Amino acid sequence: MIRRSILALAAAAVLVLAPTAAFGYGASDYTDKGSVSDTTPAVGQPFTVTVKGPASASVTLTVTSNPASISDSAITIAGVKALVKETNAAGDATFTVTLGEPGTYTLTVTDTVTGAVISSQVVVVAAAGALATTGSNSGALGIGAGAVLLVGVGLVALARRRRETPID
Repeated sequence: MIRRSILALAAAAVLVLAPTAAFGYGASDYTDKGSVSDTTPAVGQPFTVTVKGPASASVTLTVTSNPASISDSAITIAGVKALVKETNAAGDATFTVTLGEPGTYTLTVTDTVTGAVISSQVVVVAAAGALATTGSNSGALGIGAGAVLLVGVGLVALARRRRETPID
């Protein structure tokens, strides 16, 4: 009985502590080590993509549009659609990007040598003059609430009338 309890306790400890060993790993893990200065830029507004990768390594920024029908000419990365840059001694690289059409764009930075993804960011460009939708469209909800209120008022009036009417 005691042996079974000790084995169960050891198994529970292994299950609890095993994932923490994996969390400690990160010597050359550069996953999602990037940022975008503006995730909702206006059409034609330049913004920067900054990544932290291996020191003095070649990295590539690729921009993919959604919908795919957005032409390549609508994407500018300092004059091109994909750009390879060398990171500095600290592992930093900065790209300036301008998107010329509304849509959703995925910006992926990869290590040019290994192909490992260093950062993946999503940027949404709204149409010129388009405003963000906030709140809710509660017109139908308001009509429904008004109808329920009227039914409730009618039922209260009917109950009062019944109470006031004498029973013969």
